[in-house]
Amino acid sequence: MKKLIALLMVLVLCLGLFAGCGSDEPADGTEPITIKIAHTDSSSRSTHVWSEKIQGLLDESAPGRFVVEVYSDGQLGDTTDAIAGLGLGTVQIVFDLVSCFTQVAGDDSACVDLPYLYPSFESWETGMMENGGLELFNETISDADFYCIDLYYNGIRQLISSSKIYHGVDDFAGQKIRIAQNDLNVEMWNAMGANPTPMAWGEVVTSLSQGQVDALDHSLGVFNDFNFHEVAPYVTITNHASSPFPIVCSKAWIESLDAADREALEAAIHEVAAGQRAEERANEADYIARFEAEGAEVYELTADEIAALQVVCEPVYDWMRDRAGSEVVDKWLATVPQ
Repeated sequence: MKKLIALLMVLVLCLGLFAGCGSDEPADGTEPITIKIAHTDSSSRSTHVWSEKIQGLLDESAPGRFVVEVYSDGQLGDTTDAIAGLGLGTVQIVFDLVSCFTQVAGDDSACVDLPYLYPSFESWETGMMENGGLELFNETISDADFYCIDLYYNGIRQLISSSKIYHGVDDFAGQKIRIAQNDLNVEMWNAMGANPTPMAWGEVVTSLSQGQVDALDHSLGVFNDFNFHEVAPYVTITNHASSPFPIVCSKAWIESLDAADREALEAAIHEVAAGQRAEERANEADYIARFEAEGAEVYELTADEIAALQVVCEPVYDWMRDRAGSEVVDKWLATVPQ
């Protein structure tokens, strides 16, 4: 009898241990929702660091409901592969340049990158987050089964050059400017009198240092992360395109979630996106200070110089009206803070 009682006690203890192993699962016994977030930024960039905070926020608002895995540096493939994964269900969220999604969704969604639509961080954030830009962007990508939850701040695009500071079209004349390959970028730089030059990313440092291109069109954060000021010590703050990172999932996927789960997920992403935008914007002052401390020249275009470039870029808006329609372009213009 004593042996039987001892055996029963052991069984009870074992059952208690097994029950403890499942304590992280939702109380209703359902499997947690795995969310794979894919991007090509580095693991040290603010976009990745803030994405990793999503898990902690969800643990507070929806304990045990989600497992968030963030893959940096293209670990799940390049951007094209990651975006394809949204439809296949192998990836749940991707963030990258607007142009990466435009390739699938069409020209309507490219309007957010029109030159000088939002000529400052403040006008971009207000236009997108308060004046209906995010909702309009979602209208333009909906048919492609995309849903943009929020936006990271990638940094408004600027110029870094190995040869000089730029003030306007006279300075841009004949300059080879490395761009990301898309039609809007080509139209914009042609309008400003430069020679837009698509080039593989791995060739940019060598090409800048050897004079095969004169300048690079990108954000201050990228200039800093890759130490471009060491080979191209002239930084012009042009603010010529907003170039955000939309945080995108499959529309069908997010609509399949339970209402409470979706609310918790979107709330967490809104919180981290707002935090990332504020941090990256603050970081830009540090980037500029570093460039100047290490010998680079930094110049910010005046209001008159920007106004002159806005006039020069008007044909790009006409070009976009032909592609996307005047109604769409006018809707985007209506989001611009007055």
